[in-house]
Amino acid sequence: MENRKERKSNFELLRIIAMIFIIIFHCVFKSGYAVKVLNINNYLIKLFWLLGELGVNLFILISGYFMVKNNFSYKKIIYLLLEVIFYNSISAILASILGVESIFRIFYSPYSFLRMYIILYFLSPFINKLIKNITKMEYQKLLLICIITWSFLPTILGTMKNSTENLDFYCRMIWFVVMYLIGSYIRIYDIKILKQKKNTIILSTIMFILLSLSIIIIYIFKSYIPKLSNFELAYLWGPNNIVTLILSISLFELFANINIKSNKVINTLASTTLGIYMIHDGLLRKFIWVNIFHTKEMLSTNYAIVYIFMVTIIIFILGVIIDLIRQYLEKKLINPIINNINYAAYGKKIKSKIIQLSNKYI
Repeated sequence: MENRKERKSNFELLRIIAMIFIIIFHCVFKSGYAVKVLNINNYLIKLFWLLGELGVNLFILISGYFMVKNNFSYKKIIYLLLEVIFYNSISAILASILGVESIFRIFYSPYSFLRMYIILYFLSPFINKLIKNITKMEYQKLLLICIITWSFLPTILGTMKNSTENLDFYCRMIWFVVMYLIGSYIRIYDIKILKQKKNTIILSTIMFILLSLSIIIIYIFKSYIPKLSNFELAYLWGPNNIVTLILSISLFELFANINIKSNKVINTLASTTLGIYMIHDGLLRKFIWVNIFHTKEMLSTNYAIVYIFMVTIIIFILGVIIDLIRQYLEKKLINPIINNINYAAYGKKIKSKIIQLSNKYI
């Protein structure tokens, strides 16, 4: 979505890693496999649960980092919507042929992440105006309030509802805005203590160890406290828990401080990540995990972990190939049309119409 022309490959590499995290997470989470006994195999499966929302956080941090300096573009929205239509149409047609879904599902978009991302993009000009008109100190106070309200408190109070996302004052859209604000702050001011790679590595390691230990600690407590019998071992898998938040920021800062010059291979692979997401998490997602890869059955075997990585690699490679074909078709068929549209003129007309309606009815 964002402009990649001036972007170094460090962020593109992070984008690739984030997508790999998400695929691994979907492989174990959407398989329907239930962990009853915490052996090494099941422990690693639950550990993989913690990667998915970490990947989502990284994507939004990247967006906030770049979008705070970019202008709103109708062209980007059009390209994104066309990409959604492309993958949703292909998925709906295949799902209909396979008897998984009705062809009329072509009018339904299952991509909750993209719906919120599009809303965030429309909000970005207003968020950016807020950012540009407050002082650094005010910005820090705003982030402190946001982190306490939507991360620290949910991490503590969420134990009563077995989720950091079930509290009344929290919603995923708000969290996207919070992550956008953090990414934007890093772009404008940076976090001094995390400017040194050593500090980011240490902090990332500590947070990952805490996430890893949390599974074991919860499992042990469940053995002694009956009320915790249904408590989720991967309780900290939510995007807004304070440990995952700190890990997301430290990993992002680590890659921000790595100097990787523009690399064509990395940038090309990164350009396909949104397509990879839509391919494996669309209308065919249940069919992919249940009928093609049989992940629920395979996760109970001794080679489950190897199988997870194998499936992840297959999905990633196939996703890259499919999206590169889509990009080629877009370049040949869509670009000549889209590039000839006078977006500035249409933008002024839309803005003028909105002002007229606003003055008349509001």
